[in-house]
Amino acid sequence: MKWMEKIEQMYDQFTAREQKILVSMVLVVLGFVFFMFAFFISDAFDERRERIRTLREAVTLLQKNRNLVQESRQAQATLELKAVQKPPMLQGHLDQIAKQFELSLNFTPQKPKDLGENQEYQVESVELKLHDAPIKNLMQFLDQIERGNYIMMITDIKLTTRRGQPDRMDPVLIVSSYYKRSAEELKALHDKAAESDKSKDKADMKESTKTTKDDL
Repeated sequence: MKWMEKIEQMYDQFTAREQKILVSMVLVVLGFVFFMFAFFISDAFDERRERIRTLREAVTLLQKNRNLVQESRQAQATLELKAVQKPPMLQGHLDQIAKQFELSLNFTPQKPKDLGENQEYQVESVELKLHDAPIKNLMQFLDQIERGNYIMMITDIKLTTRRGQPDRMDPVLIVSSYYKRSAEELKALHDKAAESDKSKDKADMKESTKTTKDDL
């Protein structure tokens, strides 16, 4: 090829020193090109490896979250099943549990509440005061409260350690029970409320009429 012959002729015209310099420059250029090529290939593989690692982490996280979602759904289902089970009367039930662990309770009933947009949840609460309770017995008592096929839980607790007796306490706690009313119970509750409002309106109207007559 003519261009190769021209290069050879030019090379032959160089002195030995110039030929060495030229060869060195060519080797440096080739080395630089090879280095850049290797760098870009390595960088491409590193990027691919990073994408694979990120993808694996995403899959692992997805799998982990799937298990958490499943556990959450199961817990929600269990809670729904417990919610429709009517809990026992708080005072009698708690007193019975306390006797198992040789504890004495002082009760203060709290005002019942209705929760939910349609008042579907009935909440009853009681304040408990214990005096000179051994910690071990107290922990067993607290654990036993929240067991059962209904929703009953400790919603507030204040612990006071007795002076000079670190293993005994004077706790105050609030225990609440939750019950989800059935459709029939909700209807009866709303009907009763409507009837009460109607009776109140009639009484107010009667009182207003009486006041008007007295004024005349």
